[in-house]
Amino acid sequence: MKEIEIVKGSTAKGKIPPVYLWYGEDRFFIQEAYSVLKSFYLQTDPSGSGIERVSAKNVSPADICELANSMSFFANRLVVVEEVTYFQDGQTADLDPFLEYLANPNPSTCLLFLAENVHKGRKFYKALDRAGEILEFRSPKRPQEWIEWLQEEVKHRGKTMSRQAMAQFIEWAGHNTGVLSQELNKLVIYTGDRKTITEEDFKAVTTQTVEASVFQLLDAVAKRSAKDAVTSLHEVLRKEHPLKVLTLLIRQVRLLLGCNALRERGRNVSEAPSALGISPFEAQKLWQQSLHLSTEKLTRGLQECLRTDLALKTSGGDPDLLLEIMIVKFCE
Repeated sequence: MKEIEIVKGSTAKGKIPPVYLWYGEDRFFIQEAYSVLKSFYLQTDPSGSGIERVSAKNVSPADICELANSMSFFANRLVVVEEVTYFQDGQTADLDPFLEYLANPNPSTCLLFLAENVHKGRKFYKALDRAGEILEFRSPKRPQEWIEWLQEEVKHRGKTMSRQAMAQFIEWAGHNTGVLSQELNKLVIYTGDRKTITEEDFKAVTTQTVEASVFQLLDAVAKRSAKDAVTSLHEVLRKEHPLKVLTLLIRQVRLLLGCNALRERGRNVSEAPSALGISPFEAQKLWQQSLHLSTEKLTRGLQECLRTDLALKTSGGDPDLLLEIMIVKFCE
């Protein structure tokens, strides 16, 4: 995404900020950006002796600042601070050494902080913002963003893929940039000299996610096709324990009920992600599916789920058979 392009631009110009803060949900993007930054330092020091990685949980701020201020035989150094917890409530680490360092950072060192979450109101965050550059690495949110990202990844590998195939590939393999990237690498090997990657290719190589299988199962329920629903159920059961499958089904039914409730209140799909705590991409899929499943049907389905949950935990019956009976009732 654009954050990686920013890092590439900085390294291409040789103008690395003395301080970086990288944070966000997408660890794959952060790792990709780190590979770019690391390569810049390896150009002048192939041994990597000028690169140090430390954990904020094990090394004090004072010691980290000492590392950042120390000189190297080579002109530039990179000090990476992982597992940063300085923004969490109740953080007891003495951050004064950082505040002092950030007022006048060592220009020959890039001090890179890696965090999952930040608090923009904290003094430490503001000091970092003044001293260097802050980048948030987030996964694509909307369907169009996922397609655009995947287009670049496919193009980078010298392949092509239709937009329809890309959308199906994302649904099939899940919304995880790291997983999708790995699966694309496998598809490049699988397709060999053939330039186009097809739906048949990724279905042959990539394992369908359980979540995608559950969605497919509920699609069959919406069409009242007991045969297709049971077939989908057994596909899911080959991947996960029956209790996990039931938990996923209960979650999906509750989300579908949430979509129907929003629609009844005159709300639209754009409000579903924040209201239901899901991604925009998942919201789009669930909203469309909920159009074919009435609130009454979903309520009965949820009650059946809860009865099956009790039976799984107390009756000692065959879990697969109990789930199969439940799905057939769904379709009635």
